[in-house]
Amino acid sequence: MQTGKILLNTIQSNEERLNFRLWLQRQFTERCKRNPRYSLRAFSKYLCIDPSSLSQILSGKRPLSKKNVQNICQKLLATPKDLQSFGLMTLEQVTDPNYIQLTQDNFAVISEWYHYAILELTYISGFKTDTKWISKKLSITTEEAKSAVERLKRLGLVLEENGTLVKSSKFLTNHSNANTSTAHKEFQKQVIEKALLAVDECSAEDKDITSMTMAIDISKLDKARELTRKYRREMCALLENGEQTQVYNLGIQLYPISKKQENL
Repeated sequence: MQTGKILLNTIQSNEERLNFRLWLQRQFTERCKRNPRYSLRAFSKYLCIDPSSLSQILSGKRPLSKKNVQNICQKLLATPKDLQSFGLMTLEQVTDPNYIQLTQDNFAVISEWYHYAILELTYISGFKTDTKWISKKLSITTEEAKSAVERLKRLGLVLEENGTLVKSSKFLTNHSNANTSTAHKEFQKQVIEKALLAVDECSAEDKDITSMTMAIDISKLDKARELTRKYRREMCALLENGEQTQVYNLGIQLYPISKKQENL
């Protein structure tokens, strides 16, 4: 499964900057209409931006950083078409029938790791719709498998055709790289926990678990993220080409193990 397929992740033009600013102004105005007592301070608190910075962004006096744009779009649940007009998604992504946009609310419903494993199981040779079979393949309970399938059906992520579950879309994304919600954090914890189990339970022939410790220039983190996204896509294209017989997870973690100077 490929997630987070945002090919353009920076504001590309003056027009796109203007589109984002006008959209943000509309978001604020609509909240004020619903609640006459709603203030810029309340809006800034919701967006986790200080009021003065938000005021400058709304008036076009402050450049829009990639981090601010991504965080704001995630919190305000921007639509795919909105994201396209901001330069955060391509036209192909918005119109591609194989591309499904997951909102934060939908992701929260299916944030357990096995939902995505079930989606990928539908591709493997010998897949069976039977929830007992699914539970044994993923080492989860039959009830967990049954409930997960029902949720996936309800969200339209799987369809039942001639008694067989079929994934309705090849690609899923939650459209943001700023995955800081509780659901996203819990999902990443689950993925790491599965990796810990694999250290002991999987043979060396069936896994590749490595790590590297580096002293780095943190100003290059955005470039590192771009390289990671490219690597994920290339690895997915490589491994999904051919007969699919097992479901694997590719996890990549890049995080600090030393404290910042100002925290010392």
